[in-house]
Formats: sequence, C-alpha cells, structure tokens
Amino acid sequence: MKKCGFVTLIGRANAGKSTLLNAMVGEKVSIVSRVPQTTRLQIRAILTEERGQIIFVDNPGFYLSKERMAKMLSAMACDIKEDVDIVIYVVDLQRAPGREEEAIAQIIKATKKPVILVLNKRDKGQQYASDYIEFWRKVPPQGEGNIKYYLPLSALEGKGVGELVDILFENLKEQPLLYPPDVVSELPQKLAVSEIIREKIFMSACEEVPHCIAVLVDEITPRSERLVYIRATILVQRKGQKAIVIGKKAVNLKEIGQLSRVDLQNLFKKKVYLDIWVKVEENWPHDHSILKQLGIIG
Repeated sequence: MKKCGFVTLIGRANAGKSTLLNAMVGEKVSIVSRVPQTTRLQIRAILTEERGQIIFVDNPGFYLSKERMAKMLSAMACDIKEDVDIVIYVVDLQRAPGREEEAIAQIIKATKKPVILVLNKRDKGQQYASDYIEFWRKVPPQGEGNIKYYLPLSALEGKGVGELVDILFENLKEQPLLYPPDVVSELPQKLAVSEIIREKIFMSACEEVPHCIAVLVDEITPRSERLVYIRATILVQRKGQKAIVIGKKAVNLKEIGQLSRVDLQNLFKKKVYLDIWVKVEENWPHDHSILKQLGIIG
C-alpha cells in the first residue's frame, strides 16, 4: 500500500511558504508575492507520485496586526487541524526570530504532530540559522510536537526541496489515496482566478500596491470551444489606491491583465478575454458578503 496524509505549512508572513508549496507540487497552486500575507486561503495542493500522495494545506502567514482581516487570517494560521499528520514550520533565514515566533511556538508545542523546521532562503545566506535552532531548543517539548528535523533549503531555487519531500513520505502512514492522481488542487475555479490576478497586481506595481486589496471574479463564461470570457473587479479602499493600481495611462492595469492572461490561459487551456475593473469599496475588509466570496469566511 502507498503512503498518504495531510501536511500543513505554518510560519511568519512572507517566509516563503507559497513558493515552497509550488516547488514541492511542481505546479503553481498558490499565489507568490513579496507582500506579507498574500495567501488568504487554506489552499490544498496534492502531490501524487509512485510513493503515494501528500495533501498540503498552505495556511496564511502569521502576522500580528490589529486589523480585523489580519486577525482572521492569523486565526486561520493557528488552526492546525486534528487530521494533519505533519507540520512544516517555515522560517526566513534573512529575518531574526521575533514576536511571531513566540506566538507560533505556543501553537506548535501544543500539538502532538511531528514538526519539520524549514530554514528557508539559504540561497541568500544563513545568518540567523543558529538563532532559530537555539530558539526552538528552548521551547518546552510536548509529546511529539518538538522539532524532528532542521532542514536548510531554498524554495526559490529548489535546493533541498526533494529532501523535504523524502522526509514527508518517510513519516507518513500507509493508507489508500484520497484524491485521483490528476488532481493538484481543491481551490474553486473563481478563487483560483482571483489569486492569479492578485499575484499580478503585486508584481506590476510592487511596493506601491496597498496590501488591503481584493479581487472578485464576477463572471467566467465560455464563449466558444477556444475562448473563455472572465470579468473581475479589483477592490481598493481609497481613490489614491485606485490610481496606483491603474497607473499612469492605465499602464499598471494593462500589465496586470497581460500577466494574468498568461497564467489563466494555462489554467483553462484556452484563450482568455480578461475584463478587469477597479472599484473603491472603503469597508470591504469588514463586509461579510465580500469576505465570504473571497473564501476568507464560510
């Protein structure tokens, strides 16, 4: 019988969890950006190979903030389910341990799951590696919740990713596969489109883009066997933010559309007509119906 089980990724915002997830699965299943806490959904990605199947849960980055949405996302990150078999804790070797580590330590030590401490971004240096190892050696162990492995790797370059996958399979139990071999994600179609567009927003305008933006996918309609029409609305909170997203002479919005279309055509295996609008909604992070459409709340 093959091995199968659930693996969750947890860590401080912008530690590289989404990049690592994409590297392990071999396909783009989660948004990747330098903006903290861009992953809002507990995306399940599935890796199936001859040894078995790993179902990954990519939690939002742990980010201490007073904002309502940030609190909700951090609560999601703390919600390590009982049916998770292994916890991967991802840290950024370019940042020293901080307040978030103290909070995450309390979460992880309360579980009885094997924990792999992934020391990510080794390609940029390992200046804080000993600090993280020393920090975790001082965390009181609880059952099997203490660190089983300390693994330096570079998710961006793929170095050490294969070793991590080997460790995961070694620690999973033998049981029947839970998904068909050709399934790589459970993410609903509209949310997958939304995540792709959000990623391109951060890529196009980089540091100028406000974190508090959202993308609502209003329509996905096949127009023919070779063409699909997609209409999406980018939500911002202020007129100034709208101007940033659109850019001078709409240069940013055009780039967002062009970059998004490439990934969307790979997703749908068809040509995509993408119709993007930008709308000011001051209170969207507190709007229950919008948060529900975004998959942040049930």
